[in-house]
Amino acid sequence: MKRVVVTRSEEDVDRLAERLTSDGHLAVKLPLLAIEPLQSSLDIDKLPRTTTAIIYTSVNAVRHGFEAISQATPNERLVTIAVGAKTRDALGEKGVRAESPAREDSEGILAFLASLDQSPTHVVLVKGQGGRDLIETRLARLGVHLTIIECYRRIWPDVPEANFLSAVSIESPSIIHVASGETLTRLTDLCWAHGVDALNTHTLVVPSQRVADQARELGWQSRIVADGAGDEALLKAVADLS
Repeated sequence: MKRVVVTRSEEDVDRLAERLTSDGHLAVKLPLLAIEPLQSSLDIDKLPRTTTAIIYTSVNAVRHGFEAISQATPNERLVTIAVGAKTRDALGEKGVRAESPAREDSEGILAFLASLDQSPTHVVLVKGQGGRDLIETRLARLGVHLTIIECYRRIWPDVPEANFLSAVSIESPSIIHVASGETLTRLTDLCWAHGVDALNTHTLVVPSQRVADQARELGWQSRIVADGAGDEALLKAVADLS
């Protein structure tokens, strides 16, 4: 049995904790972020009728953007692309078959687009505020007409000191899962603020080599790169450590 600290958003932390518990692990819930919808930013009138592909970057992009966007883009020949298996499954629950590259990040999406026989000319990118801009930059450089819809934002709620210390301030090594570079930065800042030497004690499970490199630069000594940011990737990484 492994002790796993789950830092997912308040909306998703319970589901992942239940999966870990079912697998026989001790799940410790420490949500470091929350998601706030941005319905006022859904300017669907600007979506081009000539849209040939829609990219959903996360489950939250589906939760908070799909209904409005699907009504504004009725093209049946539209290619729908999901970042990660969880996002693909969320679209499947909406009755949409989405392509999901094996590599669950921006680089995977760009490689998939490059592999298509006919490159999309008008792409809608559904995402949260902030985050990486690699997809936007590369597509713009290729001359693709890109429309960005930001339908949610990440907020960083206060984490009670007692909750944080209970989760990470223990002598026995634990696994801490972080699903993004932003969450990693938040976790590290809290460790420094509360004087917790978690960086030398616990093992991080991160979704990509990019985030692992960030963790190394921040001083985290033990890092495991999972196959992506999804639940299954974390469960497999934890099982491999057992």
